[in-house]
Amino acid sequence: MAIPLNLTEQPFSTTLVEELHELVDRPIRVMVICGTQTRTLLKYSDEDIVPDDLEIVTGPGCSICVMPAGHIDAFVKIGRQPDVITATCEDLLRVQGSQDSLESIKENGALVEVVDSPMEALDLARSHPDKIVVFTAVGFEGAAPDVAETILEAASEGIENFCVIPSIRLLPPSLDSLMSDPELNIRGLLCSAHIMSITDSQAYSDLARQHHLSCAATGFSIDEILRGLISIVKQIRSEKPISANLFNGDGQTEETIRSSRIMSEVFFAVETDWRGLGSIEGSGYVIRDELSLYDAIKRFNVRFKAGDEEFQCKCAEVLSGRLSPDECPSFGISCTSRHPVGPCMAAQEGPCASYFRHIFGRM
Repeated sequence: MAIPLNLTEQPFSTTLVEELHELVDRPIRVMVICGTQTRTLLKYSDEDIVPDDLEIVTGPGCSICVMPAGHIDAFVKIGRQPDVITATCEDLLRVQGSQDSLESIKENGALVEVVDSPMEALDLARSHPDKIVVFTAVGFEGAAPDVAETILEAASEGIENFCVIPSIRLLPPSLDSLMSDPELNIRGLLCSAHIMSITDSQAYSDLARQHHLSCAATGFSIDEILRGLISIVKQIRSEKPISANLFNGDGQTEETIRSSRIMSEVFFAVETDWRGLGSIEGSGYVIRDELSLYDAIKRFNVRFKAGDEEFQCKCAEVLSGRLSPDECPSFGISCTSRHPVGPCMAAQEGPCASYFRHIFGRM
């Protein structure tokens, strides 16, 4: 379905569109990792912007969507504890666990506050010394430095009524797992530049070499995305895959070195469950034992439930690029933005929510 273009809001370069169309001379399948980039692409008609032979599929790029129900259950269990304030992002509120969500326990009296950053959660702890503020640390590796810095600040100030539920995931191991499936036939990865620290850049370069992929990391505007797609197609045509960071360039900076040091002080990587993708080695961060006071999982003696999950929709297939959201039989029928069945519709950055808003225009 074609989407009417509103060129007054965000004009795109017709030169870039023409170049992309000229370059695509064969069927190519590209996975767009970031939910925000998917949403940007959906503001424009694929018919007008993307050549027919360039197939764009979504990947596991929404950290809320890939979180297993067992993690939500842990959030809920801790959130029900007396004298606990759960500080969380708005996107996480409606995502359902086995039975409840943070929104449902809030409606029943639990203290749940929406915050925009871990530092804001720490400020809540400062202003409510009689409560324990628990921050739901959800995100990919790009979110880890801010969480680590907040934990270290709390420790340095001796703030003991603050802790974190670590649920941060690392994208490269999950993509490595997905790319090992030849049936997906992914030739390129488009990633967002904000997750590309120096370590991450190397990880994506390793992915490119191992799976013969072409990669590009860009910003979120339509022109930046088009440049990224052009770079990927050029790499494929030249048969020389690289990891091209078109946004920040290459090379270490003082900030990336500092971020890496802070993260290593606070976290280490372990095997972690992903919704729809299973358990993946080295794909999640946990807090080091010396900072266990700030680890809500240890502090409240709660475990993340592992294992297979039952799905009432096709979120697993959508997150792995095997189905488009509108190919799910629940999409737009039993699963809508007002009554989401799965996390891909409940999360604002979820692919199903983006398809629902921008393709079908429903709210």
